[in-house]
Amino acid sequence: MSRFEKSMVVNPQVIVSVIRDAHEFYVENKIDERYQNIALDLVRRYVSQEGTPREGDPLYGASLYVVTRHPWSHPNPLTKTEFASRLRMKESSLEWYTDSIIEKLGFVVLYDSSRNPFYVDPQGTIMSVIDSIVIGSVGEEVVQGVVKSSAVSPHALADKIVDKLCSVVKVVPHTFEHELHRLVQRKIEEESKRLLDQLEGDRESV
Repeated sequence: MSRFEKSMVVNPQVIVSVIRDAHEFYVENKIDERYQNIALDLVRRYVSQEGTPREGDPLYGASLYVVTRHPWSHPNPLTKTEFASRLRMKESSLEWYTDSIIEKLGFVVLYDSSRNPFYVDPQGTIMSVIDSIVIGSVGEEVVQGVVKSSAVSPHALADKIVDKLCSVVKVVPHTFEHELHRLVQRKIEEESKRLLDQLEGDRESV
């Protein structure tokens, strides 16, 4: 059975009501205002897409959990069990909503060497920087391939980009290099295909 009462378009009044309820939850639990605002926006995004949650508190707790496990928070030793206990809720409910937020809103999960999860918002600063560097780097490699009839391998290009992200731009801690490499290589492949398809299309139209 679905945990949501969904409609094609979520009533704005419903979204406002849930946001206010979430705010009360965060205030009652004395959550730092910096985290409150980001978590509330995550609640807004989720409810706007998925509708009214049947369980409010676990959704608010999961949104806060995701927000507090940003890669920049590493090392963050607080476990999901401890987090659920602090907010006086079932770990299973917290886990269900965490997984749902990750899936529905397209968050990327990076694991540290201890297999602790950290979450990257697809609309956040980290992903924006990654996408920008990948797009620029792939564009340069594709035109170099056209001019010189040679190209850097996706794996080698991913190495360069990950080093830039971790050592130069420093947008992601070094501990996530291995995980980041997989993400960057996938984005390189997607962007390369897009540009090559575009070039093929342009060539056919000439």
